[in-house]
Amino acid sequence: MDSSTLSFLIKDLFKSKGFDLVGFSKIQQMKDFDYMKDWLENGYHADMEYLENPKRQEPASSIDPSYISVISCAINYNLFKISENSENSKNKNMAWIARYAVIDDYHKILKKLIDSLMQEISKIYKLNYKVYVDTGPLIERAYSKHAGIGWVGKNSCIINKNLGSFFFLSEILIDKQLIYDDPVKEMCGTCTKCIDSCPTNAIVENKLIDSNKCISYLTIENKNTIDQNLASKISNNVYGCDICQEVCPWNRKVKIKENFSWNLRDYFVSPDLNELLDLIEKEWEEIKINSPLKRAKKQGLIRNILLAMANSKDKKYGERIRYYLNNKNQVLATTAKQAIFILYN
Repeated sequence: MDSSTLSFLIKDLFKSKGFDLVGFSKIQQMKDFDYMKDWLENGYHADMEYLENPKRQEPASSIDPSYISVISCAINYNLFKISENSENSKNKNMAWIARYAVIDDYHKILKKLIDSLMQEISKIYKLNYKVYVDTGPLIERAYSKHAGIGWVGKNSCIINKNLGSFFFLSEILIDKQLIYDDPVKEMCGTCTKCIDSCPTNAIVENKLIDSNKCISYLTIENKNTIDQNLASKISNNVYGCDICQEVCPWNRKVKIKENFSWNLRDYFVSPDLNELLDLIEKEWEEIKINSPLKRAKKQGLIRNILLAMANSKDKKYGERIRYYLNNKNQVLATTAKQAIFILYN
């Protein structure tokens, strides 16, 4: 089987199983890797030290020299109309949970699906492969860009003119040559809506994100207390943040995903703050199963909810926040003090 036939087979099979975009790129040195080095040197990765892994700054061939091509694929998870979701996010008595986190954890689902597809292809054409779903030392954005999946927007997300940016990326390394795709033209133009809309000014310049200020980092990866100046700016975001994508004109033009088979957890879609805190306090062990929210851990979610209650400026949450003032967990006790200050000032 030649490269052309194999390339067609992969794209045809993946799209028949639900993937919206599939592209191929050659494993090689890219200027995009220099961006990663500069980003790390500036300390914009905050305390995510795992990103300092040297393999993340090198071509995928450093993982295994036998791999020569990367398959990049994307699947849309845009389940709600932007206008509809945005209106809910403005209700300060409702918690905002990032779109990707209201369904089951995509990492395991996509890896299992891709493995099954690659095994099917391997029966026809002998090849070796390795699957990454945001799970290894691979700069997915760089390979997706060069595979024609989309361009890198000013918010650092991959944007596709037909799909927007609400999609999951996956990369597969293989030891066969493919018919490589061309990068697409950047189409952000003079628009700066994402930069202007970030409440913490985390987008320090075009395509450059300072994780120390990013609400997604602060509410998920960060396991400590949140700086007082930033705590009052995260609003009702209790897990992640979609603001820089919600305001993007390209996302307002795309259709919502229909017939999405993954488990949608309705109780995570714009939940009432009190009800969400009850759920986390009492049913965490059950709801964390197969949920992306487990990455923030129970402590992190309660911390975020307390701050969201405070940012609502609704005094009805005062008693609920005070309950944590003497908590044995230092992060929660300190956060409760922060929240009381924010609520009454």
